[in-house]
Amino acid sequence: MDTNLYSGEKKSILYVLGLYLSSTLLLIATLFTSYYFYEKDQLMHDEKETLKKYALKIEDKLSALHEVNNHDYKYPRFNNFKSAIYDIDKNLIFSTFDDDIEELENKFFIKDSKSYLITSLSPYYMGAAYIVVQKETKNLDILNALIYLAIIVVLITIITSFFLVNLVLKPIRENIKLLDNFIKDTTHELNTPITAILTNIETLDSTNCDEKTLRKLDRIKIASMGISNIYQDLVYLLLNHKTSTQNIDLNLSQILVQRVNYFANMANMKKIKFVLKIKEDVHFIADKQKMERLIDNILSNAIKYTRKSTAITVTLNESMLSIEDEGKGMSKEEIEKIFTRYLRFDKSQGGFGIGYSIIKSIIDEYNIKIDIKSKQNKGTKVTLTW
Repeated sequence: MDTNLYSGEKKSILYVLGLYLSSTLLLIATLFTSYYFYEKDQLMHDEKETLKKYALKIEDKLSALHEVNNHDYKYPRFNNFKSAIYDIDKNLIFSTFDDDIEELENKFFIKDSKSYLITSLSPYYMGAAYIVVQKETKNLDILNALIYLAIIVVLITIITSFFLVNLVLKPIRENIKLLDNFIKDTTHELNTPITAILTNIETLDSTNCDEKTLRKLDRIKIASMGISNIYQDLVYLLLNHKTSTQNIDLNLSQILVQRVNYFANMANMKKIKFVLKIKEDVHFIADKQKMERLIDNILSNAIKYTRKSTAITVTLNESMLSIEDEGKGMSKEEIEKIFTRYLRFDKSQGGFGIGYSIIKSIIDEYNIKIDIKSKQNKGTKVTLTW
C-alpha cells in the first residue's frame, strides 16, 4: 500500500478541481466577453458622433453653396471622410463614394469596414433631402490583447489551483502516511503470534481430547484462520508493489480445492456445505500468491455473508470460475461501490473492507472480467472469466 491517494479520493479531488477551474474559466470568459462588447459598443458610439460632426460640415457647405446664386457649383470634399446627397425620393444627386449605397433605411450602419450615417436635411439645400457621410471604421484592437491576457490568467489560475489542492491535500497525505505506518507496524507485530497459534494448533494431539475440547480447538483454529486471512490481505496491500510478480503455469483446479479445504472448518461452523463443480487440470498462468488471495477473498466473503445451513457452489472450467452463495445479497448501489477500499456495508461483520479492492487489483492485472449478480435475501454469484 502506498501513501498516495486512493482512486476514489483522486476522482473526488479531480472533480472539485475541474469544477473550480471550469467555473473560474467561465467567469473569466464572461468578464472578457462583456468587456469586449462594451468596447465595441463604445467604438460604435464614437464613430456615430464623429460622423454627425462630418454631416454638419457638409450641411454648412451646402447651405453656403445654396446661398450663392451661381450655376457653377463645386461639391465639397474632405480628406478624412466622403459624402453623398439624395433628393426627397432618395435618388442620388451627387456622391464621392467609391461604391453605391443600395438602401437608405438605416440611419447608422457598417459595411465593408466603413461606417455610414444618414441624416435628414431641412431645408433642402441644393435639392438634397438626405446627407450620407462615410469614413473608414476604426479597428477594435483589443481582441488579441484580451486573448493573450485570458491565456495568462488561465495559466495563473491553473497553477494556483494545483498549489491550493496540494496545500489542502498535505494533511490528508500525512494522515494516510501515518495510517500506512500504523498498519505496517501492526501487521509486523501480528506475524509472530499468528504463526505461533496456527503452528501449535496443528501440532496438538486431539485424540485424547473430549468433544467439548475439540469444539473449542476448532473455534480457536477458525478464529486464527480469520486473523491469518486478514494478515495475508494486509501483507499483500503493503508489499505487493515492492515484490516481483512470478507468473507460472498454475493448476488452478488443485489450488481451488486446497483453498476450499482451507476454509472447510470455517464453513462447518455455520453448517455450510461446498458444492464443487471443479473440472480437473484447468491451468492458468499467474502469480500463485495473487491467485490464492483472489480465491480466498471471494470464498471468505461468501462464507461470512451467507446464512447458516446453506450451500456455496464453486464452479470451474477452462475459462470461468464462479462462486455462488445463498446469503443476504447486495443492492445495486452496494455492487457499484464494492471495489472501494475500506468501505464496509455490514459493520457487524469483521474485516477492513479491503477484500474486493484486492480482487479488483488482481483481475485488472490479469485481464480477468468479473460479473457480480446479487439479490437481497437470495444470495450472490461472483463470476470470473478470462
